[in-house]
Amino acid sequence: MIFEQLKKTCFFILKLGVAGAIVWYLLLRDPEMLLASLRHFDMCYLAAAAVFYCGHIAVCSWRWRELAVMLKVQLGKIESFNLTMQGVFFSLVIPGGAVGGDVVKMTVISKRSAAGSKVEGAFSVLMDRIIGMIALFLLVLCIVPVQIPLLMNCSVPQIALNDNVKKLAIAAIVLLSLSGLGASCVIFFHRIIHKIALFDKILQFFDRISHGMVSRMEQSTDIYSKNPLKLTALTAASIAGVHLLTVVPMLFLLSGLGVNYNIFSVVTAVTLGNVAGLIPIFPSGLGGRDLVTVTILVASGIPEADAKTAQLLYT
Repeated sequence: MIFEQLKKTCFFILKLGVAGAIVWYLLLRDPEMLLASLRHFDMCYLAAAAVFYCGHIAVCSWRWRELAVMLKVQLGKIESFNLTMQGVFFSLVIPGGAVGGDVVKMTVISKRSAAGSKVEGAFSVLMDRIIGMIALFLLVLCIVPVQIPLLMNCSVPQIALNDNVKKLAIAAIVLLSLSGLGASCVIFFHRIIHKIALFDKILQFFDRISHGMVSRMEQSTDIYSKNPLKLTALTAASIAGVHLLTVVPMLFLLSGLGVNYNIFSVVTAVTLGNVAGLIPIFPSGLGGRDLVTVTILVASGIPEADAKTAQLLYT
């Protein structure tokens, strides 16, 4: 028990060290450059960026509520927004990173749910995460093929990246997105999985020791599976109202710096930065998201100082 706790603590410190090193290398090792860029930043754009960032959180809370209602889980509009904001906060401070906030939401919604619907309340949080992931990976697969020239133009200071390495990195992004889509969708095929004897026995075993929790999760999945149009609409709404809306704050920050930018290039930078933020080694995406976003912004022609300043403000 002590060893496990020590291991978790050491891993968390390692993650913070990696993230801190990247942030320092990218953003803080030349403070004069950042200060020079900040001096001509229009703070009005920061307020607009904050408003739109909150807008994407509001869409997230709406999506979760829609998924909860499908399972007959009572969740008010204000309550869903409240819990979503709490989830965002705890994702930043819990060592579990991006999923830390989901754990908190599951715990709270289970406690608030009536007897007999606690599993469904927690499962709605999981499905909300799955829909968001599907939307993100679909967006990446739409972006990458048409942005290969931009990605091939990327470079990292003091690190030699030849064309073959860049091509491998692009292929890795595509494979990661396809794998993510497959992993996200596999839950909808649990009936097929049950036809495989070994997996069927494993699922039955966990169903017994969890007092029917697996069965209730499967029943909830069936409810979602019977509403493909609703799930498709929520996925489309996630692409537009969550993932693309997170680009808007960056556009405002770049505008506040007086930078000329290509909107599609900024969409690529922020979206792929969000994918990098999913890598577990980075606490809440810090470091990985910054590295990828700044690299692509600079490759698109945005001055390095402005790209780093905008990302620092965004973070």
